[in-house]
Amino acid sequence: MLDVKKRGVGAPPADVDLNQDGGQARLQVADGSVDLPGVFEEVRVPLTRFTADARWRIAGERIDAWLDKVRLANADAEGTASVHWHTSDPATSPSDARFPGVLDLTARLTRGEATRVHRYLPLVVGPDAQRYVRDAVKGGTVGPVDFRIQGDLWDVPFNQPGARGEFRITAQLKAVNFAYVPPFLQSEGDPAWPALKGVNGQLVLDRAALRLSQLDAGLDGAPGVRLSQAEVAIADLVHAPVLTVAASAQGPATEVLGFVRSSPVNGFTGRALERATINGPAQVQFKLQLPLEQVDKTTVQGSVVFAGNDLQITPDAPLLGRTTGRLSFSESGFSIADAQARVYGGELRFGGGMVPVARGTPRIQFRGQGSASAQGLSEGGLGFVSRLFGQASGNASYSAELGFRAGVPELVVTSNLQGLAINLPAPLAKAAADSLPLRYENRVLSVLADPSGEVARTDSLSVVLGPPAQPLAELRYERDITAEEPRVLRGSMAAGLDAGETVTQPATGVQANIRFQRIDADAWERIFTATTGTDVRASVQSPSAADSASLGYLPSSLAVRAGQLVVSGRSFTDVVVGGSREGNQWRANVDADELNGYIEYRQPAGNNAGNVYARLAHLKLAPAAAADVEQLLQQPTSMPALDIAIEDLVLSNRRLSRVEIVAQNRGTAARTREWQLTKLNIDTPEAQLSATGSWALPDNSAGTVRRTALNFKLDIQDAGLLLARFGRPGVVRGGKGQIGGHIAWVGSPMTLDYPSLSGQLKAEVQSGQFLKVEPGAAKLLGVLSLQALPRRLVLDFRDVFSEGFAFDFVRGDATIEQGVARTNNLQMKGINAAVLMEGSADIAREQQDLKVVVVPEINAGTAALIATAINPAIGLGTFLAQFLLRQPLQSATTQQFHITGSWADPQVEKLERR
Repeated sequence: MLDVKKRGVGAPPADVDLNQDGGQARLQVADGSVDLPGVFEEVRVPLTRFTADARWRIAGERIDAWLDKVRLANADAEGTASVHWHTSDPATSPSDARFPGVLDLTARLTRGEATRVHRYLPLVVGPDAQRYVRDAVKGGTVGPVDFRIQGDLWDVPFNQPGARGEFRITAQLKAVNFAYVPPFLQSEGDPAWPALKGVNGQLVLDRAALRLSQLDAGLDGAPGVRLSQAEVAIADLVHAPVLTVAASAQGPATEVLGFVRSSPVNGFTGRALERATINGPAQVQFKLQLPLEQVDKTTVQGSVVFAGNDLQITPDAPLLGRTTGRLSFSESGFSIADAQARVYGGELRFGGGMVPVARGTPRIQFRGQGSASAQGLSEGGLGFVSRLFGQASGNASYSAELGFRAGVPELVVTSNLQGLAINLPAPLAKAAADSLPLRYENRVLSVLADPSGEVARTDSLSVVLGPPAQPLAELRYERDITAEEPRVLRGSMAAGLDAGETVTQPATGVQANIRFQRIDADAWERIFTATTGTDVRASVQSPSAADSASLGYLPSSLAVRAGQLVVSGRSFTDVVVGGSREGNQWRANVDADELNGYIEYRQPAGNNAGNVYARLAHLKLAPAAAADVEQLLQQPTSMPALDIAIEDLVLSNRRLSRVEIVAQNRGTAARTREWQLTKLNIDTPEAQLSATGSWALPDNSAGTVRRTALNFKLDIQDAGLLLARFGRPGVVRGGKGQIGGHIAWVGSPMTLDYPSLSGQLKAEVQSGQFLKVEPGAAKLLGVLSLQALPRRLVLDFRDVFSEGFAFDFVRGDATIEQGVARTNNLQMKGINAAVLMEGSADIAREQQDLKVVVVPEINAGTAALIATAINPAIGLGTFLAQFLLRQPLQSATTQQFHITGSWADPQVEKLERR
């Protein structure tokens, strides 16, 4: 029934001419509506304008009606139409009745809103199809739209077998936004298929088949991607409708990859490309089939073509440069065949994809063969292993397996390294022509369940160099990878072991067993710093996660056997070390030809410069050790605290017997740090030295030059043997006493700076003898022996001094200023004479200016009286004058001398008495 209404009161205006056989009328409607029950879901169709010439005819049981020159318009569309309807012949109609009749409709809409197309779909297409069109079309216009319906309305849309008739709607789409898989067809939480933007093409509804073809469109979220020759179709809107979408797309590879990641294709590929990066253009093809009534039966087929793109599947995976090949995907997974890329500095051919497993999530795995260069491997993203190849040159072939588990790459690389020269410390160095099997393996060990999928928790990392039966070196680690930087949980290191020997991984920490003929620890420390970026000796104010993680690869327990071990530039032979590490503290028992005992070392941290604790039975240091300490002292903050006791120290081939050192590095900044020596004890059979001191900036100093200050006391049992121990034999025989005082100089404790030397000394040595030596041999002691006197002058003291002066005591005080020592009370008492001295000695220039008084013994106690009664306050000259006035008998034999010149060639001048 066609019911035309006009808003307001009264019938629509019409010019009517009718009789019992028919009639005609001119219809005009403004702001009205037409009710079409049984045709559209929304029965009433609003009309802003409607005009038509209507005719009808009644001939017996047959009724005919015509609408000619139809013009209509509303908010949704505007167009023209012509309509002829008549009753059916019950004898031939499939309805077996006169109604609903036969329709012959031709119409064209010149304008239409795309979002209202669903409004004009007849009920016969079914509710699923109507809902699909309503939710899929999001904007744009259509036009022209051509309608052609001809046939018995009982059979509309004429999709049944044997149905005769025509039902066809053709529309041109203009800038239509089309969500070809609307949300109602997906489960909650599923990723959406990106909508088509700005679709231009043709829509055809032919009987029960919907087809959008010749589509040219963009892709939502990918402005650079264009779809060409795309097609959307539902072959049968009425019975088990299945949506089919097929398209080809071209555009920037990053945007094509974005389509893969943001759509359900991401799940089809096992999220393998979720963190991938790519450059250049790419092409994608896909075909989607989605049953509207059974969405879970959705299928998809597609491919992504790479044409020289740089592809990195994850940030940790190697960069696949200039990749060519095809990635094919479906709802069950994806695969790559015969792909080629440049990786690790060489060419790689590879293939693979998603591999189903009996239980759990399918695995993603690739296999390939290729060649690699040392430079490419050093830039290959293999962590510290890549940085190790910074010490190599050349090229080598390899095989690789790359898989993904819980989104984390798993990599296995094997190679014989032939063609690759490795510049590592022995014994891992190799020439390019040599073969050295390598196996690198990194796999996920455990995963955690997560609402978004599996999350990797731990992995294993292993590097094996050498044949599997007897590797030259083997590293194995188990790591926590839940944080940004992997953290070592436990591990093992084995190197140089015999066949069958292994290292068991501990419950926590890293256990190492190393056996080589020669180990250069300094070289390996440099390699570790270069490969991890962490200086194991550096002071770290606030250790970063990367620093802490790098140190985790170092052993926490250590067994080392070496024929030669080089540490800090010093070489030790026949070394056995058993050690452990806890954080930044190392402990070790060491047995070697040069060293035996227990050592603890705490690395610098914050304001703490570190500390060394050692209890050694034996230590032998080469002459270069002093230079090493001197270099260390150039950095005030680097000198650690010391607590060292050595029972037998040999320094520069001189045995010092027992030595104790306790020192601390105090302060909070480089300028204010003070290295305090709280104990220095050296105990030899001939003497005992005890000292304290400091190395710091002088008080109120604006400079940066540090000053060493030392308080000391030397108790001497045999001065001659003590000098012989330090390389001056035959200078003094016997001699027992004490020398003490305070000295200071500019510079480090290891470098005595004579020009800046200052301080005070007090000495008293008894019962010895200066032996006959050349003055230059013993420097200042040659001066004190006074052997120059008989050589330079014809005197009566030849028997006293020429063969060496035996003394009952030598004593006196001295002050030192700017390297010049001065005394006015140096006294020596022998059996035959007493000697008094005053003057100065320039230690830096080895020059002297001394006044010497020799008093032969005339009677018992005379010389002893002179030697013990001198008063430093009045000086030697005044005391001597007063003494000789009171003792005129000695004036005839007492002699005075002035000694100048160098220590090696003293100039002696006899002074006349006044």
